[in-house]
Amino acid sequence: MQVIRIEEIIATFKEYTDNKIDCSPIQKAYVLAAKAQSYLKLFPRNQLQIALEIASILVKLKLDIQCIVSGLLNGVLDAGKISIDEIEDLLGSETSSIIAGMHNIRAVSDIQDEKQRIAEKMRQMVFASSKDIRIIFVCLAARLVRMRQGNRPENLRMTSLAKETLQIYAPIADRLGLSHIKIELEDLCFSYSHPKEHKEIEDFCIDNKDVHTKTLERLYQEISNLLLHNGIKGKVKGRIKHNYSIFMKSRRNNIDYENLHDLLGTRIIVNNIDECYKVLGLISSHYRPVTESFKDYISFPKPNNYQSLHIDVYTSDGIGFDVQIRTFEMDSIAERGVAAHWAYKADNNEAPTAGERTSWLQDLINSLNVASDARESLDIFTRELYSDFVYVFSPKGKIVKLQSGACVIDFAYAIHTEIGQTCTGAKINGRNVSIRTQLKHGDKVEVLTSSKQHPSRDWLNYAVTSRALAKIRSFLRKEEREHAEVLGKELFNERVAKLGKRSRDVLKSPELKRYLSDGGYADINSYFIHLGYGKADPEDLDQLFVAPAERQQISKRPHKPAVARDDSKRKRAVRIAGIENMMVKYANCCNPVKGDEIVGLVTQGQGVSVHLADCENIRSKSFDPERLVEVEWIKSAAEKLPVRIKLTFDNLIKTNLQIMKVLASAKVSLLENNLKLVDNKSVQDITITVDGSEQLDKILSKLNTVKSVKANRALEGTV
Repeated sequence: MQVIRIEEIIATFKEYTDNKIDCSPIQKAYVLAAKAQSYLKLFPRNQLQIALEIASILVKLKLDIQCIVSGLLNGVLDAGKISIDEIEDLLGSETSSIIAGMHNIRAVSDIQDEKQRIAEKMRQMVFASSKDIRIIFVCLAARLVRMRQGNRPENLRMTSLAKETLQIYAPIADRLGLSHIKIELEDLCFSYSHPKEHKEIEDFCIDNKDVHTKTLERLYQEISNLLLHNGIKGKVKGRIKHNYSIFMKSRRNNIDYENLHDLLGTRIIVNNIDECYKVLGLISSHYRPVTESFKDYISFPKPNNYQSLHIDVYTSDGIGFDVQIRTFEMDSIAERGVAAHWAYKADNNEAPTAGERTSWLQDLINSLNVASDARESLDIFTRELYSDFVYVFSPKGKIVKLQSGACVIDFAYAIHTEIGQTCTGAKINGRNVSIRTQLKHGDKVEVLTSSKQHPSRDWLNYAVTSRALAKIRSFLRKEEREHAEVLGKELFNERVAKLGKRSRDVLKSPELKRYLSDGGYADINSYFIHLGYGKADPEDLDQLFVAPAERQQISKRPHKPAVARDDSKRKRAVRIAGIENMMVKYANCCNPVKGDEIVGLVTQGQGVSVHLADCENIRSKSFDPERLVEVEWIKSAAEKLPVRIKLTFDNLIKTNLQIMKVLASAKVSLLENNLKLVDNKSVQDITITVDGSEQLDKILSKLNTVKSVKANRALEGTV
C-alpha cells in the first residue's frame, strides 16, 4: 500500500483553502500522534500511517482543519497517556470536543452482547454527531481505514466488524451523500461476511470484463452522439455495478448474476435542469425504457440532498442498463454530499453549518429517545436511514415529507399527535380511503377523525414512520399500565377479603405504608401495577396483619427459594438409584416437574441432570448410554420447579391481563415473561414455578379456557 506523508496532507489542504489557513495545527497533531503511537495497539500496522490514511480521506473531502487534526489524533486517548485537557490546550476546544466524542463511541466496544453493543454504538454516534457533524466524518474515515486493513487471520473479528459496519456506518455514509465511501464499505464488508459469494462475483466480473468494457464504450459513443446532434454539451460516464450491489440484487430477485439487466450504467452530466429533462426524453426515445423504474430525484430530492433522474432502459439488441441524468452541481453534491457544505470556504473564516441537510439527525434522535430496547433502536435506525421518501400535501397546500411506504396513519401523526390518535381514515384527492392506505407522490390528504377512535395494536402493522410507531406504542403502553392497575387492584381486594379485612381500612393502615416503602413502591398505584403485571405476589400481604411475635418468627424462618436446582445438601424432590450425595440439577431443555416421567444423565462436574424421559436430548442418544441413571420423585418432598409455557392469543391487552390473572390465582412465581407480536398474533413465552405436573395441567386447562388463548408446555430450550 502506498505510504502517505504528512507533507502530502498539508499540501492538499493548502490547495483547497487557497493557502489562507495556518497549517501548524496539522503539524502539531502529527507530532502528538507520533509520540502517542508507542502506546497504541489498535491495529497490526504502524499507527502513525493509519492516522495519515484517515487524514488523507478527510482532505479528499476538503473538510476543515479541525476534522483533519482530529483524524490524525484518532485513538490517542485510548491508552490514557494523553489527556483531553492537553489536546484542548494545544489544539483548541473544537478539536478536543470531536476527539472526545469519537473516544466515547469507541468505549461502547466493551459491551459483550453484540446486538446491544451495535445499538449503543449507533446511539452514541448519532447523539454525538447531532452536536457536531464532523464526528461522523472522522468516524467514517477511521472505519474505512480499519476495514481496508483487515486480514484473514483475524477473520472472526472482521466478520463482526463487517456486520457492525453494514448496520451503522454504511447507511450513515449513504445518508450523508458520501456514496463512494458507502460503496467501498459495503464491498469490504461483503468480502468478509460472504467470502465465497464475493469470490464468485469477482470471477464473474473478470470473466466478463471485455464484454462489459466494449458495451460501455458503445453506449458512450451512442449517447455522446445523441447529445451532440441535439446541441447539448454534456459529459458521459460509464460504470459497472459494485460487488455488494450485484449480490443483493441477485439475492433479492433470485436470479443469476449474468441475468441481471442493469449490471451496467451510464451517467449523463449537463449544465442545467431543463437539459436534464430534455436528455430524459432523448434517452426514452432512442432506447426502450422501463417506465416503472423511473425516479425523479430532482423534483423530489433524497434526504441527503441527492438530485438526479434515474431510469432503466434496453438497447435494440436487448442489453439493459440504467441511466442517471444530473447537472454538474448535482454531480458535485452526489460525490461529496453533506461534506460539500461543511468544507472550508476561502471567503469565510468560519466553517458553515450543515443546517437542514442534517436535520434528519435530530429527527432520528427524537425517535431513538422513545425506543424501549436495543432491537427497537436498531429498527428505527435502519428504517430512518434506508428509506426513500414521498411528498404529499395537506388540504392547505403544506408539503409533508414521509418515508416511502407511509400510510394515512403516518400522515396523521406527522400533522399532530391528537390527529393521529383519533384518525379513522382520510380523503386522498377527494376519495375516501382507510387508515392503512399507502401514500404516493403528490397526493392531497385530508385526515378524518373521531373522538371515539384510539390506536390499536394492529396499527403497528401499517405505520412505518418512527414518529407514528413511537406514539402508538406509547399509547398502548399507557393503556396496558391502566389495565394492569385495574387488575392489580382486583387482586389486592380479593386477597384482603380472604384475610377478613376491608380494603379501605388496609389502604389507610401503617402496615401497608411500611410494606410499600420497604418494597420500593412509589405509591399504592405503583404496587397495583406490579400486581397486575405479575411482578408482585398478593400472598405477601398475609404477613402484614399477623401478631408481632408471629411475624418475628416468620422473619426468622429461612427463606425458601422459589427455584432449587443443585444444592445437594438440602432434601431433594428426586431420588437417584444407587447414588448418594450426588449434586442434582434440572435440565433447562425440558424443565421436568414433579409427576413427570423422568430419567437422569450423569454430567461431568455437574452431577446428575434430570430430564423428561421423552426429552429430545435424551432421545437423540448423543452420549454414552452408561451415563443414564434411574431417578424417581420422592412423594414426601416438596420442591417448586420452573416450567416454560408457550401461549398464542389475539393482540388485545386485556387478554394478556386475563392470562396474568390466571397465573396469580394459581399462586405461582413468574420467573420470565417474553411477549412479542408475530403476524398480528401475540406470542408469549413464560417461565413459572409449579409444585408438579398436576398443578401445571390445571393451569394449562384454565389458560385454554380464556377466549382466543392456546397454551402448551414448551419443551425446547438450552441443555
